[in-house]
Amino acid sequence: MDFIDAYLFSSPASVFVAVVTLAFLANQAWRLSRQKQTDKLSYASTANSYQTSDLSVSKEPEVPKGWWSSRDVFEIERRALFSQTWVYLAHVTQFSKAGAYQSFDLAGFPIFLIRGKDSKIRAFHNVCRHRAYTIARKETGSSTVLGCRYHGWSYDTTGRLVKAPQFDDIPGFNRSENSLFEIHTHSTDHGFVFVNLNAAEPVAFDNSTHLALEDFARTAGAGSKSQLVAGQTLTGEFNWKYGASGSQFTAILEQLEQRVSEAMPPSLTTKLIRTITQKNTQAECSIFPSSFFYSFESSDLWLSLTLLPSSETTTQVRYDLFDSLSKANNIGNSVANVVEGVIKDLVKTIEIGYQSMHNQPVENSPTAHRILQAIQEHSKLEKMRGGLILPAMHQPKGSSLFQQAEQLCKEIDCSGPGSNGSASGGLDW
Repeated sequence: MDFIDAYLFSSPASVFVAVVTLAFLANQAWRLSRQKQTDKLSYASTANSYQTSDLSVSKEPEVPKGWWSSRDVFEIERRALFSQTWVYLAHVTQFSKAGAYQSFDLAGFPIFLIRGKDSKIRAFHNVCRHRAYTIARKETGSSTVLGCRYHGWSYDTTGRLVKAPQFDDIPGFNRSENSLFEIHTHSTDHGFVFVNLNAAEPVAFDNSTHLALEDFARTAGAGSKSQLVAGQTLTGEFNWKYGASGSQFTAILEQLEQRVSEAMPPSLTTKLIRTITQKNTQAECSIFPSSFFYSFESSDLWLSLTLLPSSETTTQVRYDLFDSLSKANNIGNSVANVVEGVIKDLVKTIEIGYQSMHNQPVENSPTAHRILQAIQEHSKLEKMRGGLILPAMHQPKGSSLFQQAEQLCKEIDCSGPGSNGSASGGLDW
């Protein structure tokens, strides 16, 4: 190596060649560096233009106008959300025997839950297949056969048509093709009953919901031993989304806990057992789109509350109070009255707050985001289809001859005096 260095720097020609070579290499390196910077800037500019283009094409509209009070918004919520989302309605222990039922208004869809003779909880649209008259007329009741008062069609607890006076001899009429429209149900291991109105195959029940309710039930003791203490449906004059975030419900929990504890103070034995075992029965849980659960620290009680919209400005507030140890009969009316009073105050608070929300921006909450996302995705599908998509709509079955006869009957019936919803007039067979 020393020989080479001595040779190179001792020869003028070699020195010259080395200098030229170094200069050439430096120039090439400089040009290559400049080219890379130019390419990088060009790529960044192109990428930015692509991103800008994508944003301009895929950018979703802002929150729909009339978010808090528009009929159009409510209608798309019915199609996009309540027609294809799993919604909590009740606990299995509310149906103590075969034929026990409870009816609901879910976003304008009249439905009811009923316990069959096989102990299975089923859900149906609460309309007769003949003229869409109401089948279950009370909010709660018990009957193994439910009948329509218009033409006497009757159904059993599985929704099967068991009686259709003067129709069996009509050509093309088949009882098996005129059962009630059944609704998908899902009952969790701890007895929480959900429905999905999608007439086709619904989305799978969300695993995160399952886990959340499992944790709640484990702490609260909610399960097959629970017993209904009290419950009712209240009507609130507010848009359901305003209460769906749950902030108002969370705000009353401390007051609710204190007042229930005063109405039903825990015994000394209960206090001692909980101190020794360090058992904690207090828990809370919220389930999309609008259900909330709470279990009390001072007792074995737990509460469910669900907001069910009836219209764009009216919401049904359904609450149910349970005892986890099947001793509801030993609980005085004072506890039920306390809970009723607090929930009524909650409804009033939400109504007052709602009055100032008409021109307010939508809160940035996970619940609001999921609602808006569902609406936007369904709107896209409807634009692609060029018309409304009604997931909850069932297609009637039956022969073409019977369908034609039915259409003729409807036209004649609607022209008669019984067309205004009465059970008389027209073709009142």
